[in-house]
Amino acid sequence: MPSRATAYRRKSILLRRNSFRRTICSSNTLDKKNVGLSQNANQVWLINDEPLMKNDKPTTVFAPDTDSVDFNIVDGNSVNRRSCPTSSDIAASMMIFKVRRLQNNRDIDLICKLLNTFNIKNVPISMKSVETKIHRKFNLKEYFKCYYICSECGSSNTNYSKKCPSCDVSNLVEFYLYPVKQQIQQLLLVKGFYEKLKSEKKKNILSFSDTTYGQILKEISDDSFTMTINCDGVCTPNKTLQLWPFVLMLNEIAIPDRRYLENVLIAGIIPATKKPTHVVFETCLTLICDDLMKLESGQCFYVNDLDQRIVVNLFTIASCTDKPAEALMQNVVQYNSEYGCPKCFCTGKLYYGTRGTGAKEKSFTIRVYPFGNYVLRCQEISSKIIQDVYDINKSKGKTFDKPQVKKGSKPKEILVNHFGHLGFCPLTKLKYMNYGTSFLTDSLHTIYGGAFKRLLTLLFDRQYRNEQWSLFKKLDHIDELLCHIKIPSTTQRRFRSIKLISKFKASEFRTLFHFGIPVIVRCMGKKAHKVLLLSFLTAINLASSECITVETINLVKELLHYFVEQYQNVFGLRHMTSNIHSLLHVNESLKYIGPLWMYSTFNYEGIDKDLISTVHGTIQFAKQLIRQHVLFRDAIIAHRNFSYPLSLFTFNEQLLNRKASLFNYRNIADGCRMPKPVSSKLYDESENGIATIVQSYFNDPVIFFHSVKIGNLLLKTTTISYGKLFADNCVSFYFSGKQQKMGLIQAIVKSNDDNVRVLIEELIEKPTNSSKLKIKLNNKCIEIPNTFILYRSHIYHLKHP
Repeated sequence: MPSRATAYRRKSILLRRNSFRRTICSSNTLDKKNVGLSQNANQVWLINDEPLMKNDKPTTVFAPDTDSVDFNIVDGNSVNRRSCPTSSDIAASMMIFKVRRLQNNRDIDLICKLLNTFNIKNVPISMKSVETKIHRKFNLKEYFKCYYICSECGSSNTNYSKKCPSCDVSNLVEFYLYPVKQQIQQLLLVKGFYEKLKSEKKKNILSFSDTTYGQILKEISDDSFTMTINCDGVCTPNKTLQLWPFVLMLNEIAIPDRRYLENVLIAGIIPATKKPTHVVFETCLTLICDDLMKLESGQCFYVNDLDQRIVVNLFTIASCTDKPAEALMQNVVQYNSEYGCPKCFCTGKLYYGTRGTGAKEKSFTIRVYPFGNYVLRCQEISSKIIQDVYDINKSKGKTFDKPQVKKGSKPKEILVNHFGHLGFCPLTKLKYMNYGTSFLTDSLHTIYGGAFKRLLTLLFDRQYRNEQWSLFKKLDHIDELLCHIKIPSTTQRRFRSIKLISKFKASEFRTLFHFGIPVIVRCMGKKAHKVLLLSFLTAINLASSECITVETINLVKELLHYFVEQYQNVFGLRHMTSNIHSLLHVNESLKYIGPLWMYSTFNYEGIDKDLISTVHGTIQFAKQLIRQHVLFRDAIIAHRNFSYPLSLFTFNEQLLNRKASLFNYRNIADGCRMPKPVSSKLYDESENGIATIVQSYFNDPVIFFHSVKIGNLLLKTTTISYGKLFADNCVSFYFSGKQQKMGLIQAIVKSNDDNVRVLIEELIEKPTNSSKLKIKLNNKCIEIPNTFILYRSHIYHLKHP
């Protein structure tokens, strides 16, 4: 059997040869799959009359083994790739370049002009030509329908008019309905997409079998999938307009691929100069739900992976947004109003206080949510309340069919009578969407950027420095301790100094929460305060587990109820905000759909920015966004086709790659990607040094490395991590009998036989059974997950990574 290097060299030679051409199946050719020789089979791509690729006999080749290629999109079967890129191939690559590198149409025009000056064949002449090559006879009007919605009565009209025909109001809002069926068809044309959906669905059934989501997956057919809806406002580049896209995500797409622009579905867009009203949202959601209900009943799609048409059902089962948008989606009052909690019928309580001293003293009134019993919102109770809204509107002589309470009524009377409901929520017409349970508790705004931010403000803000709980005087000491914390390099953002806590992003709060709380706890004086913070950490760590069980859900509920109750006892009623109250409902979202990472709005925040980045004009932003979305996905369809040229395929994969570059890990040995070797002199070569210890396991001299990459996992030694804020050297490893231990990677070596081994120094506990932090809650000891107290042992193990 040839060595890996020989096999790689032979494969590279094959990949440079010519291959048969297969017609790319675009989104407007669903039934035909033509296979044949290219009309330009004898052409050679030239730059200054020099051939870039040699055109030999057609040869069947295998999937490319290049550094930046996503191996998940090509299977082990043989593929046919064109050696000479066609104009459609180059156009697809340009469209991917445009979206991923944030280029406008003028930039693409200049790039086309530059390439044509070198007489490169088949290069489009302009952005308009790129559009034509990707999608022939492209007509944007076929992909959306524009509605003009009255912000007072909610009536909609497809014909433009300055005033509402129903109530003669001139305040009209545009809404662009973007049918989801066409977008689903585009996704199913992408090679390998359908198989990924099926595979991920099977995993989710096993991982979330104790949740409502898991039961839904078992209930629906094999060709049925689920979605989650989100909506949030984002400013356009000129800051004069807000776009409110209704975004859908397929729950059966693996994270993080789920949030990639090519996998995102847009149900509609509201371009508005100010925040849309409840009436506008209700009308928009009614139009969207009509489209989603058709998908629930089943639609016929051509699936490229199966090469046939099948009926696919798609069910929208949940909504996850921030609190202001959640009130619009569920058609309830805002979070700071009476009955403002969208999950229960807690009324809240008005708190009257003062701030400032002397002449600067001012009074204020806020709504707080005391800890206590509450009644959850459910479909049956909420539906009856909505019917009461209809009856009251009818008795007051409303002339339009919208269940909004009449304008001018007393706010207190409205809220008391209707328990926070302003009208009907169109989303509840869908099969699995219900009031309360289907509207999930968001981790970004509620937990990290909400409750945890409030907690840190109380602990470190100057205005509370005289309170018994304050850590303001220990701020410098805590900041110094936090500087010594090393976190994995895969972490999105490391927290800054806690002196800048008012400027923290939500991702910084998340990092500080999971890595920094033990340091803060060490500096607390009272045991009750320590237990308070550790109970919060334990609950969220459990809620972020890979799998969710009934026991986990019940424990999270118990811990968060304890935290909220003790929070009120320690900090007082003044600080019982809506976000603190919402922690009581985290367990309900876990029970419904699974762990926090499954539905976090961290993903949606990035999507909104990606969508806006595709818009570069100054007018008609919604149309631009839809146009770029359609063309980008058509370019992805062409790119994922097995006949797409290898040279452009590799280039596109580099553009689409959101992960760390593999350029420095091009050498493959023993199933691992290796960087350049380093000198053994960088390690301790003394008698009991690391270099001597690891060499004692081998007869021949070994080659040292600072890091190794296994799949998407990056491991580094303590030598390269020393003195830095990030470290990838702490790992868990297994012995026989499935015994799990923790350790630090001291060396990574490769033998002459290309065997890669990792030298791990075992971390031990002193004394026995003291490694895990525990808290005592209701006479029950609870271990804090993912947090250990371990010590170095000078006990070494040689393991395969």
